[in-house]
Amino acid sequence: MRRGILPIIGCIAMILLALGCGGDKKLVGDYAEKGVVVSYKPAQGKTVFFRSDADNLTEFTQQGYNQSTLSKTTSWESFTIDSVTDAITAVTYKFLASETGIFQGSNYEQQQEEDEIIGQRLSIAVGNDGKLVSWGGLEDLERDDSGVDRGEMMASNYASIYFDHFPTEPIKVGSKWERKNAMDVNTKEGDLHQSTTKKYTVQDFVMKNGRPCVKCKIEIIIDNTGEGSVTNEGKSYKYFNEGRGEGNGTVYFDFEGGHPVFSTFNWILDFTITSIEEASQEENSFTYYQEQKVTYNLVDESAVPKK
Repeated sequence: MRRGILPIIGCIAMILLALGCGGDKKLVGDYAEKGVVVSYKPAQGKTVFFRSDADNLTEFTQQGYNQSTLSKTTSWESFTIDSVTDAITAVTYKFLASETGIFQGSNYEQQQEEDEIIGQRLSIAVGNDGKLVSWGGLEDLERDDSGVDRGEMMASNYASIYFDHFPTEPIKVGSKWERKNAMDVNTKEGDLHQSTTKKYTVQDFVMKNGRPCVKCKIEIIIDNTGEGSVTNEGKSYKYFNEGRGEGNGTVYFDFEGGHPVFSTFNWILDFTITSIEEASQEENSFTYYQEQKVTYNLVDESAVPKK
């Protein structure tokens, strides 16, 4: 019987080897030593389409009360490279469709309410230093109850997290760089500061989905602090918030085509808000915790659901 199994295993191994086991095919050339200049310029004026798939676990805890939610979201968006200069790259995202489902025990329930950003556009201009220069769009996205401009917050996050940054000089295997972006938000209740650091390391030059790509390892760190005062039911409170997010992943960027092809990220976010009632000095706190795994795939326009 073992004599029969071994040839089968051998055949399976040969088939997997021929298929590449789903791995990357290394590019032949002097990319590793001499490097290449990578930017969005080859795609200037072009629109591409992406599908993202995200698994989310969120937990909210306050005074012994705990609520956790497990959800899955699939979204589609277009990505247009508007212009590329030596100093600034301008791009536009359009949010085309989204589907979200929540797991309730062993049941999976599809949400019927449409995401409010569907059909809207977000335009951002990003400097070579990684900082957000300007943004526009999201006209229908209203400020939240504390006065935070959700459009501005979203633009900052897209510029510092989802947009890929590359140096102006050639990059090669082992090249490293980082970009930092900071945002200060003033609300009617207090101030919020968020800083994001995104670190890149070139791992290889490979063929990914038939496209020549630079493969980069990415690490992202987000620090969030804030403080302010609120009044609720006649009582005055001071609050302090502190949070930290850490993520890592991989991005494949088509250096001939000038746009991403595939990326994947794993996130952990831990956020705490502490409130102190001014008269009694009674202290209360709650925590927000999130884990997220998300992948982005370049897709054909025909794969986007029609509204």
